[in-house]
Amino acid sequence: MNANRIRIEGDNRTATVVVMALEGLAREERQPTLWGREVPFRNRYFTGRDRELAELRERLAEHSVASVGQPPQPLYGMGGIGKTELAAEYAHRHSDEYDLVWWIRSEQEETIVNSLVALGRRMSLDGFRPDDRDYSARLVLSALADRRPYRRWLLIYDNVQGAKAIQNYLPSGGGHVIITTRDRHWRRAIDADGIEVGEFAPEDTVKFLYKRVTALSAPGTSRSVDAEAEARALADQLGNLPLAAEHAAAYLNETGTSIAEYLELFRANAHELLASSVDIKYPQTVATTWSVARNRISPEAHALFNLLASLSAEPIAEELLVQPTAAAGLAEPLDRVLGSVTEFRRAARELGRFSMLKLDGVRNVVQLHRVVQAVTRDRLLREDPEAAARYRDIAHILLAASDPGSVDREGSELHYQHSLQHLVPSGAVESGNPLVRRLIINQVQHLALRGGFQESLRLGRPTLDLWRERFGRDDKQTLALALQVGNALRMAGEWAQSLDMLADTLQRLRDNFGEVDPVYLSCARAHGIGLRLLGRYSDALENDQRLLPIFERELRPDHPDTLRIRNNLAVSLRCLGRFADALAYDDETLAERQRIFGPVGDPTLGSQFARARDLRGLGRYEESLDLIRQVSNTLERKDEPWNDFRLLVAIDFGVALNRVGLYEDAFEQGRKAWELHRSVLGPEHRQTLQSATNLINDYRLNEDLAGAQRLGEETVLSLEKVAGFDHPNTLIACATLAIVLRVRNNPGGARALNERAVEGLRNRLGDAHPNTLIAMHNLASDLAALGEVARARRMGETVVERCADTRGAGHPNTLAAMANLSLDRNAAGDKEGAQSLRQGVLEAYQNSLMPDHPHARQAAQYGRINLGIEPMND
Repeated sequence: MNANRIRIEGDNRTATVVVMALEGLAREERQPTLWGREVPFRNRYFTGRDRELAELRERLAEHSVASVGQPPQPLYGMGGIGKTELAAEYAHRHSDEYDLVWWIRSEQEETIVNSLVALGRRMSLDGFRPDDRDYSARLVLSALADRRPYRRWLLIYDNVQGAKAIQNYLPSGGGHVIITTRDRHWRRAIDADGIEVGEFAPEDTVKFLYKRVTALSAPGTSRSVDAEAEARALADQLGNLPLAAEHAAAYLNETGTSIAEYLELFRANAHELLASSVDIKYPQTVATTWSVARNRISPEAHALFNLLASLSAEPIAEELLVQPTAAAGLAEPLDRVLGSVTEFRRAARELGRFSMLKLDGVRNVVQLHRVVQAVTRDRLLREDPEAAARYRDIAHILLAASDPGSVDREGSELHYQHSLQHLVPSGAVESGNPLVRRLIINQVQHLALRGGFQESLRLGRPTLDLWRERFGRDDKQTLALALQVGNALRMAGEWAQSLDMLADTLQRLRDNFGEVDPVYLSCARAHGIGLRLLGRYSDALENDQRLLPIFERELRPDHPDTLRIRNNLAVSLRCLGRFADALAYDDETLAERQRIFGPVGDPTLGSQFARARDLRGLGRYEESLDLIRQVSNTLERKDEPWNDFRLLVAIDFGVALNRVGLYEDAFEQGRKAWELHRSVLGPEHRQTLQSATNLINDYRLNEDLAGAQRLGEETVLSLEKVAGFDHPNTLIACATLAIVLRVRNNPGGARALNERAVEGLRNRLGDAHPNTLIAMHNLASDLAALGEVARARRMGETVVERCADTRGAGHPNTLAAMANLSLDRNAAGDKEGAQSLRQGVLEAYQNSLMPDHPHARQAAQYGRINLGIEPMND
C-alpha cells in the first residue's frame, strides 16, 4: 500500500485512522528480527554511558530511519573500558528498530568470515554456498547492501584491530554498523571519527557497585555514609575501570570479603606488581584485581584458567577442551579437568563466579576477556616461564587431538572450525610437534577446499616461511605445507605463482623422498593440473602419462587417486585435440567410477561431463547435448551448490545447445552461466572470462552484434591482463571477436585479430590442432571479404586437408571448411572444382545426423559459415 496514493478526506480523525492502518500494515509485513546467537545477553548490571549511547544513536540515525545506511560508527578506547558492553546494550535497547542484528567477532579475519558465512545460512540467500567461504561472505555483504531480504539491519564488529582488517568485510551501505576497537584512527578509512569510550564517571562506578555487590544491594540494606564512602574509595582505587569493577564485585560476592578488607588486599597486590618494574600493556587495575582473585580459586580452576590464557581470546568450544584420551597423559589436576565434562564444568563455573571468564551455555563455549587473557599470559611468562611453556604445549596437544585426520571425513567441518582461530594466538604454527604441524597442513587444505582461498593463504604463506626458516626447505612437513599452499594459490587464480611453487616442491620431494612417496604423488598430480591451466598441454600430458603406471602400481588401478590421474590424462588429450583417445580413457574411468561411487556420485558426474566434451569434440553434437543435459539435471535434483564444477556444466550446456543449432536456447543458457560466474567467481576470474567468450558467439548468432562486440572487447582485454597475451584462451577470444568485426563490415580489424590468433595458436598448439584450424578457417573468410581470393583459397585448401586428416571427412568442422572452400574456388574461377566440392558437402549434410542444422542450410544457400572456438576451460 502506498500512502501517496490514498486520498484522505474529512476531519483529522479520518486521517488518523488511515495512518494507524498504514502503520499496522507495516507491522504485519515486517519480518521477525533475526538475532545472532553471539550477541551478548543483556547485562542487568549495565550502568551509565548515557552520553555515549545518545551520541551513538544520533550518529546512526542522523537524517534517516534505521533502514538507511550511515557510515560505520567506531567505539574506541583501551581494553577493559566497556566497549563491547556498550555496543551490546545499544543493540538490546534498539532491537525493535531492526529486522536483523548480528554480532561479528573481528579480532581475526577468519572469525569475520565465519560470522558472515553463519549469517548467510540464516538469511537463506539464493545461491548461497557454505562450501565456498570467500564467495559466501561476498554474497552476504552484497545482500545487506541491497537490503534484501532484511531492510533494517545492525552489524556489530567486535574488537577490530584496525581499519585495514575489516575494510573488505563491510557492507557498502544499507544499514547500521558499530565497531568496537582500541584503534582511534578511523577518519581516513571510513570518514567517521568514532566515539571515545573512557572510564566510568566516579558516581557511575559507585552506582554499579551498589547494583552488583550483594552486601550493598541486598533488600533492607541502607545506603549508609560509611558504605558509600567505602564504595567511593574502591571506585577510586579501581580507576573507575569497568572491567576492574566487575572483577572486584565478583570477588566480594563470592568470598564475602568486606570492601575494607578487599582494599587492603588490592593495595598489597598493586604494590607487589609495581615493584616488578615491568612495562604492563594492560590496565594496572585489571592486573591487580586478577592478582587478588587468583589466590582464592581452586587448583583445578587455576590450572584451567592458565590453559585458557594459552589459547585465543575467542570463544573456546567445550569439545576442544574436554578430550579424555588426550588428557590421560597430563599431570594433575588438568588430567581430571580435561578428562571429564563434570570436572571441567565445575572448574569453569568457579571461574565464572569470579567473573574471570564468560560461560555461554547456549553455544557451549567459554571465553576469557582479552585483557584478562593478556594479564594472565604475561604474568605467567614473567613469573614462571617453564609453566607457561607447559600450558602452551598442552594447548597444542588439545589442538592436535581435535584434528579429524582427513579433510574429507564427514563431520570434520566443525572440528576444524573449533581449532582454526587458536592456531596463531597459541603459537601452534611455531610448534615442532609433528601432530600439530599435521593439523596446520590439514587446515590450509580444508580452507582451500571449502572455498576460503584467501583464508588458506593467510594461514599457509606465513607459516610456510616460518617452517622453511626453522625446519629447512627440504623438511617433509614443510614440503607437504608447500603443496597445499600451491594448491590454494591455483584455486585463488594465481596460476603462475602456484606452478612455480609446485615445481620447486616436486623437485625437492623427488630428490629427498623418491617418486613413490605419497606427498610426491599428490604434488605431481597437482603439478600436471598447473601445467594445463597455463596452456602447457603437452607437458601436462607427459607428466600424467609418467604418473599413471606409478599410481597403478603403488595404489591400485581403481583407486580414486589413480582414476583422477586417468581423468587428468584425458583432459590433456582433449586439450591437444585428441578427442578419440580422450574418450577411451574417459569411458574406462566412467565405468570404474560408476561401480565405486554409483550413478550420481560426484566423481561419476565428472566423468560423464568429460565424456560429453569428448563427444562434442568428435562432432557427435546430439549425443553430447543429451549427456550434458543429463548431468545438469542430476546436479539440479541433488541441489548441488554452484561450485566450480556445476558452473562448468552450466557453460557446457550452453555450448552444447549452440552446437546443435538451438541458438536462442544457447543464448539464454550462456547468459545465465555468465551471470552466475560473475556472481560466484567474480567478473575477472578466468573461468568467468571463458564463459564470456562463449557468450560472444551467442550474442552474434542472436543478431546482437553491438552487444557481441562490446563483450568481446572487454573479454580480450581482461584475458590479456589475467591470463597473458599469448595464452590459448586469450587467442581464442581474439578469434571470436574477429568474427563479430567481419560481420559488422570491418574485415580489416577481423583479419588483424585472426592473424594474431593463428600465429599464437600455431606456436602454442601446433599447425594441426583443431583450434588452430578453426582460426585459419575464419581468417580465410576475412581474406575473402577483403578480396584476397587466392590467399583465401590456399588457406581453405590447407584447412580442409588437415581437418579431414585429424577429425575425419564427416566432422561438422570439416564440412563447414569444405563449404567455404567451394565458395573460394568459385570466386577464383575454378567453377568445376567448386561445384564438385559443393555437391559432396550437401550430400554429406543430408546423410548426417543433423540434416537441418543451420550450417547445412547456410551451405545450401551459398552462405559462408563461421565457426566458434570453444575455450579450453578444462
